Amino acid sequence: MAGGDNEQNLLNISTNLLFELNTSGRILYANRKAEQTWQISARKSLRLIDYLDALSVNVIDNALNRVITGNAPCNFILTDRGRLYAAALYPPSSGRLLLCLEDISDRHNLSVKLQKTARRLDFAEKTANLGYWEINTRTRKIYWSAEMYRIFGLPESRLSPRRNLIREQMLPEDIPLYKAKLRELLVRGRNVDGVLRLRRLDGRLIHCSFRAGLIYENHQRLIAGTFQDITAMIETQKELQHAKQQAEELSNAKSYFLAQASHDLRQPMQALKIFIATLLEEKLTSHQHHLAQKIEDSAENLNTLLDNLLDISKIESGGVDYRPVVFDIGLLVGGLAREYRELAKDKDIYFRCVPLHQYVNSDPVLIERVIRNLLNNAFKYTKDKILLGVRRCGKDVCLIVMDNGCGIAPEDIKNIFKDFYQSRQQFCRKKQGAGLGLGIVSRIAGLLKTEVEVKSKLGQGSCFSFKIPQNKTPH
Repeated sequence: MAGGDNEQNLLNISTNLLFELNTSGRILYANRKAEQTWQISARKSLRLIDYLDALSVNVIDNALNRVITGNAPCNFILTDRGRLYAAALYPPSSGRLLLCLEDISDRHNLSVKLQKTARRLDFAEKTANLGYWEINTRTRKIYWSAEMYRIFGLPESRLSPRRNLIREQMLPEDIPLYKAKLRELLVRGRNVDGVLRLRRLDGRLIHCSFRAGLIYENHQRLIAGTFQDITAMIETQKELQHAKQQAEELSNAKSYFLAQASHDLRQPMQALKIFIATLLEEKLTSHQHHLAQKIEDSAENLNTLLDNLLDISKIESGGVDYRPVVFDIGLLVGGLAREYRELAKDKDIYFRCVPLHQYVNSDPVLIERVIRNLLNNAFKYTKDKILLGVRRCGKDVCLIVMDNGCGIAPEDIKNIFKDFYQSRQQFCRKKQGAGLGLGIVSRIAGLLKTEVEVKSKLGQGSCFSFKIPQNKTPH
């Protein structure tokens, strides 16, 4: 190649591949980089296409034809041996063409990766409705990601490098909060966050959660942050709050109705019990006495139902308090056992009590109500046996009520504590009450911070148990 030593040295230290070709594409000169990359030194008499992949031959031939016939430079992309080159072919001078190849493989791969990352970030921003923004604290230059424009409902051309559209579209009453947060960030250097309301260009009001922090880049301080459109979440929360309020109003109305209804029926019920007691004192035939006894049983069931309704209304309205004290659980259970033993005799049921004298720390009134409801339930369904027991369970005391009644189907166990639930087992239906007793048990157990466990087998009976904490001494 023509030129002095300095020119030759410059060509040899170049990182590009440089060639001189004749008009037929034969190599007349290759610099050191080209010789090392394509191992040309031993075969300089060959044409350029002899060193290329088959797919690149047509590319070179077409470029040679365009340059020679058009007498103008030609730029194109050439691939060879898995590498990508930016090629520039210049018209012949004294019968020689100059070809320059710049290896852009690494740059291209990086560009592809960056494009993939950008697409993923854009997808993530769209999915989360999350936009990214930056403000240079010195130059006041602003950057917005694509999602920021979508959130604000703006075309990308609308944002000038120094125009603060965030503040422009913010509701005036929220601007002081935004300024205070940025001031806190700049003074204390701590990340800040908050919720702001913005008016989009189309007039729609949106709620946005924003976060901001400081980053440093090339010795410059930037405020970087995110805006997330949470309008849908806010609207859902409002709907849930409204639904909750409606549910509470309905619950309060129900509790009020139950309380009023049960209270208003007390007086006629008391009168009915007096009339029944008076009737039973009269001289009745065996058949009449049997009917009067049935009336008394029905009245007692109705009275129990009213008691349960009143209990539910009290618990739901917060009228029942949890008042823990230290007491002997054995004394409480023993008293209940004596009372229910008389009922067992009348019903010809074998009733056994296994007490345990152990001090516990809980509410004796509520515990007694739970045991009573469980015993009433057991007497309702048992065939002929009931057990009331107390035993230690680690640091707790476990109270147990067992019966050998009809049992509970596995699919029914999860529902038996619901109000008014009725078992689907036909052989239990004739003994069913209103389905309120176990609902009250569940509510009181919640006040006692315990849970009633149920084990049951169809046709064999059921076992209800719950735990309360021990207390080693009565003090």
